[in-house]
Order: sequence, then C-alpha cells, then structure tokens
Amino acid sequence: MFSPKESRRCSRELLSDIPLFNGLADSVADQLLAASRVVSIPAHTQIFSVQSPVKEAFVLVRGTLRRSTRLAGEVEKTLELIQSPQLLAPGEVFGAERYTSQCESLGSSLILVIDAWRLRAIVQQDLPLSDRLIQLLALRLRSTECDVTSYHYGLSATQRVLDYLLAQGGEALKSAGETPVTLRPSKKMIAARLGITPESFSRCLRELIDLGLIVVDGRVLYIQNAALRDYENGNPERRMSFSRRERAEIIRPRKKLSAGALVNLCGRLRVLSQRLATSWAMIATGLPPAKYQVRLRALVGDFERVDKRLDGLALAPQVGERLQAVQAIWPAYREALLGSATPAEAAAVLGLSEKMLEATDAMTKAAELCGETPDAHYVNTAGRNRMISQRVCKLFLFWDWPGCEDLGEPALTESVREFARNLTELQQNSHGVAELALQLKEVDAQWQVFIASLLPDLSRARRTHHARVVFTEGERLLRLMDTTVKLYERLGK
Repeated sequence: MFSPKESRRCSRELLSDIPLFNGLADSVADQLLAASRVVSIPAHTQIFSVQSPVKEAFVLVRGTLRRSTRLAGEVEKTLELIQSPQLLAPGEVFGAERYTSQCESLGSSLILVIDAWRLRAIVQQDLPLSDRLIQLLALRLRSTECDVTSYHYGLSATQRVLDYLLAQGGEALKSAGETPVTLRPSKKMIAARLGITPESFSRCLRELIDLGLIVVDGRVLYIQNAALRDYENGNPERRMSFSRRERAEIIRPRKKLSAGALVNLCGRLRVLSQRLATSWAMIATGLPPAKYQVRLRALVGDFERVDKRLDGLALAPQVGERLQAVQAIWPAYREALLGSATPAEAAAVLGLSEKMLEATDAMTKAAELCGETPDAHYVNTAGRNRMISQRVCKLFLFWDWPGCEDLGEPALTESVREFARNLTELQQNSHGVAELALQLKEVDAQWQVFIASLLPDLSRARRTHHARVVFTEGERLLRLMDTTVKLYERLGK
C-alpha cells in the first residue's frame, strides 16, 4: 500500500465534487465521511497492486492515474488512463477479494480512500447509490464491449484515437464551438491504452488535424465540435467515422482536389503569411522567446509543406503563375522571419508580410475563379476572415514600431469592416445547416471578444500582457474560423 504524503478527513464539499456521491442523503453522506479519508500522493506512487486484498476502495478526486495489468510473459497492458473523478476498478471492489489490476499516479493526485467493507454495506442499504453504481458498471461493460469490437471488427487507429479524445471531452459536446482536452498522460501511454504504437498515434493526430477535427497546442487539444459532423456523406446527424482501409485503398492515388479544397489550400498560405509575422512580433515584443521561436519554426515548416503540395498539383495556369510569385517572395520573407527579432527590423518584416499577403490572396482568388462555383466563393470569403483574424493581431502588434505607423490604423480599420461584411454574407448563406449557423454565431461572439481585447485596459497596462491577451483571443478566433472554412469546403463536395 502507498505511503500518503498527506492524510486528512474528507469534507462534505469534497465529497460533492465526486459525481458518484454528489446529492446523496445527509445520512448516507455522513456514513461515507466516517468511513473515508483523503490522501495527497506524488507522481509515480502505487495505489494498489495485483493480488493486494480489496480492503479499501479508491476514488480519484483530481490528478491523473494509470490502471494496468500484466499479461502472459510479464507484458504490461494499460487498461485505462483516468483524469476525471471516479471510483477506481469498481468491478474488483464489488466483485473480488483481491485486486486483479494495479494502479499508479502519473502526477500529483488527490485520492479518497474508503473502507471497502463499509462502502459495500452503505451501497446495500441505499437505493439511489446502488442505482448509480449499477449505471457505472453498465457503462464500464459497454466500454469494454466497444473496445473488443474496435480491435476485432475493423475500427481504425484513427477512430480509436478520436473516440478516446471525445471520451475525454465528455459525452455532451456542443454542436458548434470547441471543446478543450488536456492530454496529461504521455503519447506513449495513450498509445498503449489504445493498442497502437506512439508513431501511429502521432499519425492519427496529424490526420485529425488535417481534417480540421482538432487543433493542437502543446498538451491541449481543441476538438472542433461542428467539424465532427458527416457532411460529405450527406448525414450531418452522425459524427464522422474512420473505418479500417484495405491495402488497395491505401495505395490508390488521391482524388483530384475539389474547387473548395483547392481554395482552402491556397488560402492556408494566405493565413500563414500573417501568422508568421504575428509569431515574430510576439518575440520582438519581449515575450519568452523559446515558446514563440518554436511556434515560428513550426509555421515556417507548415508554409513550406503547403507550398510543396501545391507545387505538386496540376494547377490551372493562372493559379500556377501566382504560386510562382509567392515562391519568389518566400526566401526573403523566410530570412527576415528567422533573423533578429527586434523592433528595429519590424518595418522590413511587416512590408514583406504585406507583400506575401498580396501574392497569396491573388493566388487564392484565382483558384476561386477557376472553381466557378458559389461554394468556392464562400470558402474564400470564410478564408478571408480566417486571415483577417491574424492580420488584425499582426497590425496591433506592429502598430507603434518605427516605420509601421502609416500602415497601422487605416489597414486595421478596413480589416475590421471587411470581417463584419464577410460574416454577414456567410450568416445569410449557411445553406440551412444548423451546425454551420451555430458555428457562425460562435465566430460572431468571439469576434466581439477579440475586438474588445484590442482596447486599452488597466488590467493589461503592460505591453507584453496586452500582447498576450490579444494573441490568445486571436488564436481562439482563428480556430473557429478555420473550422468554418472547412465546413464550407465539405458542403461543396
């Protein structure tokens, strides 16, 4: 048994934070309090082990735990990664005399320890608690059955990763907006839980990112709720699914890009041209350079990957010519971005970012005209607002640096006006799709928050703090707009 770093009596408030015990009768809560204690444990502490007697039941209050077992040949199998308040191994607590699994903390955790014999007695006496326990065990059984079918009946690794993320996000995801999920366990541990390799887990995340279903920022993933719907197959009531592909499907050449997909791909260079300048400006503002240098280099890599993909397509001449214009500007822009980041170089970086914006916008507009469909137009309009979310942030950051004053206010005012015009047009053309209309409503709300963040405020008087607030709200708006662009693209296929 673990040695507690801290042990104390449980409070009624803490007990109410645990869904299994919340709202019970006072007499039942009193019995539970009398039978339990709270312990605080550090990372890598064993809570119970295989074959240890079930003398105590354990409930996670907060923290991250891993429950596992050992298979033949001493192979360790991860059973579950636990981040939410819940009773650990309920099947073993109520159905066995000894634990058949083991559990350890992955980080500092708070555990409620309950005398197992007294817990069983309370459950036998209280109907509401026993009913909750039956529901809990039923959910566990359903989860086990789903795991079995996923391994034996064709669920792909990508589907398993998506299901895991959705489970972490909670059952009731909204129809629009985003749901943040923090991955506290390592990728290696999550991959082991899902029965895939860490490399496969990373590939699955990349596929979900490319499809616009998630956005990754360090250990935090943002599930894009509206993007989960299966618009392409004409069934938006259902979530997207990923069946296991046959080898012939894997090696089959990719289909030609739709008009909307090509506009979106071109528009990605357009928004990246602004994101690059914004990340550079965050370094020049004096914020911790390590974080934003990593972000800047990652964005440089993204720009070059999209450029390479476009270069490999059979583009219409008018689009190809404009791609060459983008490629001609890129070396100088790249050199400026990866060079010294101080206000003295701001005018040069700003000028190149505007030049790159003009070139990428011309290429995206040419792709829209080649598409000759209303869908391509709406993808471009949504893409313009995606870019504006970053351009406004860029103009704010460059505003008072030497040589940048003349562009600042007029460009910022026009960008704000265009965003409002474009948003109104999109709201009037949501194609009768409820999720898209709700997504645009989320965009509108976040746009108001973003614009308000630009205004001076005593709570963010320091330039660095104000810059961080504007950058954070701009990133939220970007994620919402990126999903909006993807929805218009899918509806046009």
